[in-house]
Formats: sequence, C-alpha cells, structure tokens
Amino acid sequence: MGELSKTSGENGEKLTEELLKLIGWKSFMRGINVLCNKPLHDKQTHGNDFFYIYNNPLHDQKTDIVYISTKNSSKGYPAGAQGTRTQLKKHLLELESIIDCSKVSPQINSAISSFTCQKQKRHFGVLFWWHGNKEQIDRDIKQDLSAMQIELGAKHPIYLVDMARATFIKDALTHFKSSIHAPYNFYYPKLGSIVISNDERFGPILPIELIASDIIPIKFMIGDQPALCLYAKQNFSDEVLKKLCSLALDFADAWVKNIFIGLENYHPADDKNKKDEVLMSFDKREADIKVFCYKESVLDLLEV
Repeated sequence: MGELSKTSGENGEKLTEELLKLIGWKSFMRGINVLCNKPLHDKQTHGNDFFYIYNNPLHDQKTDIVYISTKNSSKGYPAGAQGTRTQLKKHLLELESIIDCSKVSPQINSAISSFTCQKQKRHFGVLFWWHGNKEQIDRDIKQDLSAMQIELGAKHPIYLVDMARATFIKDALTHFKSSIHAPYNFYYPKLGSIVISNDERFGPILPIELIASDIIPIKFMIGDQPALCLYAKQNFSDEVLKKLCSLALDFADAWVKNIFIGLENYHPADDKNKKDEVLMSFDKREADIKVFCYKESVLDLLEV
C-alpha cells in the first residue's frame, strides 16, 4: 500500500511539473520543507511540492508568490458530490497551513528576496488535484462544489486545477503547437479595472487569472500580421459564439486581422449554418474569424 501511494504521489508531481512547464511556469523550486510554527497544525514540518514566483503581467506592480500542492487520487475522485467536497476541503486546509508557515520560513523568504519583486506581493496557493480513472478523465467537479463552504480563517486565496481544467489547458496548447508550428505568446487582455502599463500585452507566462478562467488567449504571427487565437472551455452554441466573437474583437483592439476561436465540440458540418449566421451579424468587423474544434477529428478538414 505504501509503495502504491508513493507511486501515485510521484505520478501526480510529474503531471504537475509538465503542466507548469506548458503554461510557462518553468523556473520553479520543488520539494521545499518548512518548519511548522503553529501548534494548531500538529506537525513538525510542511512540504511545498512546488514553489513559484512571477511578476503578474495583468497587474501593475504586483508579484505573485505561489505555493503549489499536488494530490493524486489513483482510483478517481470520490463518487458523490459530498465525498468530493469533504476530500477537497482536507486538501485545501492542508495547503492553507503550508502557506501559513511558509510565509515565515527563512528559505522561502530568501527565495523571495532574491527575486526582483514588484511593490505589491500576493501570496496564494494552487492545488492540482489529479486522478487516474480513465473513465472519468474529463470529469468536471465544479458543479459538485457549488454548495461548498470552507472557513479557512486565512487571507490567502487558493485556486483549484482539477482534471477537467488541466485537460482543457493541455488540449488547447497541444492543439495550437501541432496546428500552427509558429512561435507564440499568451495574450494579456485588459480585465475590468486591471490596468496594464505595458503596451506589449503578451508574454510566455500564463497568469493565474487566465489559468482559472475558461479562456486561453494566444497571440502569434501569420507572416508579418499579428493574429489572435482564443481557446474556450465551452460547448458550441450561437450564444456562446456571439460572446466569444465580441470578446475576441474587444481583445484584438483593431490590431489583428485574423481571429481563431476554438471550442470543445464545434461540428464543422452540423454547426456551419449557425456559425455563419453569427459571423454575418458582425458585419462591421475588419478581422477574419475562423471557428474550429480543438478536440481533433477528420471533420476538421471541412474548415480548411
């Protein structure tokens, strides 16, 4: 049993490591043990599976200090919503205690001091919760968590990356790399009141706000012309496509002539008329918009 648990843990860490590299979080530290300084935790040490610092490109003068925990349930998530919530609460409380003690750890503070931080520092956690049940590989546990209430009594947000979100990120970026064969950057849109001073709103790192969203925007070049690709964790409908077209045109801000919108289940034959109807309604646009399904099939040839 111990060997099986060890293998499951190692597999989870391997998956996390590869996904971190995929989103540009490459210069991370791993396996940092810190002393526990809270008797309430009833531990001697806490283990940070991964630790990462980056200057958030969506905010002026803000550095994100990220404590990353990996969990891997080899047989799948708990069957029911209540079991899922109970297990997740345990994982979140454990990560909260790790952040609590890590913030006063000399090793962690040494790493922070050696990084060129911005004026504001934000500490938060990311929980990668994997499982090994192939029959439920895309199970989205978000609906199971709607009634969840957790009294953490802390100041640190914690973001969850479950199998469904990790699969979306991996599918989107793998599809882009195999389809475009060109250098790319993540695009950093202006989000609400967030102000970005740099006119070049793109870079190699996917910030936490976009990891937690259902959209991955990518900027790349077609010849000497900039292009925008939006991958959306959504099923096709005319309403969904209208919103994504509006969003893409807003993101593009007149600098792009080619926009690509990827959806989970767009059908090039069955959905073509609805797609054309939506695109026709944006009659004043200058950009050419193409819609595709990033879960590949031979039907993709209909959109070539």
